Amino acid sequence: RLLTSKRAPREEPVAPFSYYFPCQRWLAVEEDDGQIARELVPVDEAFVKKDSENDGQSPATLGLEQKAKSTTYRVKVKTGDKKNAGTDANVFITLYGSKDDTGIVSLKASKINKNKFERGKVDEFTVESVDIGDLKKIKIGHDNAGNSTGWFLEWVEIDAPSLGQCLKFPCGRWLDKSEDDGAIERIIFPAELQTVEYIP
Repeated sequence: RLLTSKRAPREEPVAPFSYYFPCQRWLAVEEDDGQIARELVPVDEAFVKKDSENDGQSPATLGLEQKAKSTTYRVKVKTGDKKNAGTDANVFITLYGSKDDTGIVSLKASKINKNKFERGKVDEFTVESVDIGDLKKIKIGHDNAGNSTGWFLEWVEIDAPSLGQCLKFPCGRWLDKSEDDGAIERIIFPAELQTVEYIP
């Protein structure tokens, strides 16, 4: 008997779907908040189309649309007051929440000090992220690059004004290949008794 084969039914083409990720921010150490990497969130297609058609849609409104989907964290980092506590290495941080994490964020430009991570000093940085939920822990470390790389980290404080929460992450240890346990990055948990909650 003859065997016949049936051709598989042709699949209907799926209409392409576009995501719009406007930025309109600097990626430069010496501009804006000093970040050189940004996490972008998608906005409604209508915002982009209106903007392109000059229908009165301003970049500021686009920024507000994105801002509603993101959280800004003020990150303060205290270097210990010990001999050789400061570092010239590149420091990074990752914030871990109940929903997600920020990914690796380079702490490039301190809002307080031109020379960051110096002995006994506090540096402040801005980190923007999509909603990662309640902050559970952080990972902070450095790349061990440069001449003076060893670093004594006293604590990290993270304030999220839009969430009404400020958390303290005590460390009090070296991040140094030749000190302590030799680790150059650490996972730190918040001190519950030092958590401050306020009206967002």
